[in-house]
Amino acid sequence: MELKGQQRLLTNWNAFFMHDQGQFYVAAPNTVSASSKQSLVSLLELAESLNCSCAWLYIDRQHPDFMSVVSMFKYLGFQLSQSTVKDSKANKMYALLRYELD
Repeated sequence: MELKGQQRLLTNWNAFFMHDQGQFYVAAPNTVSASSKQSLVSLLELAESLNCSCAWLYIDRQHPDFMSVVSMFKYLGFQLSQSTVKDSKANKMYALLRYELD
């Protein structure tokens, strides 16, 4: 149900599991909605059910609120990694944050 005069905010989470490495990756969404925390918890529970010891969150380093987004995820228990990932096709660099599931 949508209240008159209010817009709904849609948040899209993307994740993938690399079975051979036991690694679970989540892309930080461009926008965060009220239900985002529960969505993230569900993804972390999925990673745990796949027997992953940690989950990785990646954030576009060119995100307009990069430091705010990193701070928000650090508040939720993620740790900023020194590693970065480069996507040559999209010409983007991503920061990685690690969340321990054990």
